[in-house]
Amino acid sequence: MLHPFLENTAKTVQYILLWLAYALLQIFVLYPIVALPPGVIILDGFVHAALFGILGIMLWSVVQYGNYAVLSVQQRIINYIALAILSIGIWLGAGYGLFYLIYGNGVSTQLLEVLPVRGFIGLLIYLLIIQRFRVIFQQTEKAVEPVEVEMQQAIEPQKSGGIELLERIAVKSGTKIHVVLVPDILYLQADGDYVHIFTRDGKYLKEQTMKYFEEHLPENQFVRVHRSVIVNVEMISRIELYEKQNQLLTLKNGQQLKTSPAGYKALRSALSL
Repeated sequence: MLHPFLENTAKTVQYILLWLAYALLQIFVLYPIVALPPGVIILDGFVHAALFGILGIMLWSVVQYGNYAVLSVQQRIINYIALAILSIGIWLGAGYGLFYLIYGNGVSTQLLEVLPVRGFIGLLIYLLIIQRFRVIFQQTEKAVEPVEVEMQQAIEPQKSGGIELLERIAVKSGTKIHVVLVPDILYLQADGDYVHIFTRDGKYLKEQTMKYFEEHLPENQFVRVHRSVIVNVEMISRIELYEKQNQLLTLKNGQQLKTSPAGYKALRSALSL
């Protein structure tokens, strides 16, 4: 998805006008309190507006592809705070650094007097940008949700016993939906309330339980060899003794997994050993 303000010419013009308005507002606020030539104050306003406009585009990319939807509330807050510190730091550092190179220490020192005010304004702008992005993501998710439900219904046929056997798994990542074919899965690994699905092409995070996958994957192909690991037996290339009562599985891609005694017993049964 493109930046919401760069989807078409009209929105691009609105985005530019928004930052021009900010530049004029900053000039109006700083002119009475900073003893600098008008030209310097005007340039300062337009430079900082342009920098934050560019940062706004970059922030969209970070938030869009950061997969924040799978994070807990605490993790989201920490990430947003870190992103705010980084963004405002870059904004202020680039602006003041540029004026130091152009005008020297005298002008940049006078501009430092309004640093706290400018930092507070930058924080408010950051919060407004993030809030706007969240609204857009929520609208997008509402539009995507029916599609995902329809895909799930289409790709999860009923088993005769009433249990649905998965043939494909739809995984939502931000505004994208990845479809993972069950035969392509190497193994699954638990991670709290989520499950990592590993394939040769990469890994995907699904909000689901291991018990669900244990019940809905073909039992003759997928075995829970450990409390936190379900493996595709067709992807196993070697089994060897690891400790006294544990075995080590080597998959066809070289990945190695440990089994529990109970898991190894289930694996032996699946492999008719």
